[in-house]
Amino acid sequence: MDAQESSSSPGAVEYIVTGGHWNREYQVTQGGTTIYHVENKSTSPDKPHLLFFAGNTTEGPVVGSAHTNRFSSDVQITLGDPNLPKTVTAAKLIKKGLMSFRYVIELEVDRQRRTFTWKRTEQADSFGPTASLKLTDEANEVVAMFLPGGGRVQRDGVVRLYADLGESVKLMTFIAALALREKTRFRAVNPTSDLAMPVTYS
Repeated sequence: MDAQESSSSPGAVEYIVTGGHWNREYQVTQGGTTIYHVENKSTSPDKPHLLFFAGNTTEGPVVGSAHTNRFSSDVQITLGDPNLPKTVTAAKLIKKGLMSFRYVIELEVDRQRRTFTWKRTEQADSFGPTASLKLTDEANEVVAMFLPGGGRVQRDGVVRLYADLGESVKLMTFIAALALREKTRFRAVNPTSDLAMPVTYS
């Protein structure tokens, strides 16, 4: 286990994810203030289609989205309003391997292209029916974690950020974490999904 994965998490910035209406919506909050409202527009549970709105309702501007095509395990992430293509920045979470849960994404940080990987983690204070996830950089340093809550309604999930990589990367992290959470939640109840293979931890 990485040193940064201890339950005390010194230096981490925490964001709380709460949900309602049977996982059809989420709120991302910090210090009691809602910064993003998220609508789950999925047409089927294994293909997440999430819309992120600035503020606490759908009346705010669309600032990001996640979408999975019908025949792909990859997740397309966009920043900006997908209805306004000229304003959108896109990145793709690419699934690596059948026997492990790894998703790789390339992002621009300080004008440099960098590669990050989402993995499952045996985090000591993980809870709920879906596994905790960690985001690591090229040196395998943990830059973020997602600890999902339990039950049919998402409660008290936590996103921990260990590095300040800019606002765009932070929003990408929230979008990716919730998209992967939806996919792992579906796997827990559907053994025929594309995530039904045994997974490894690293």
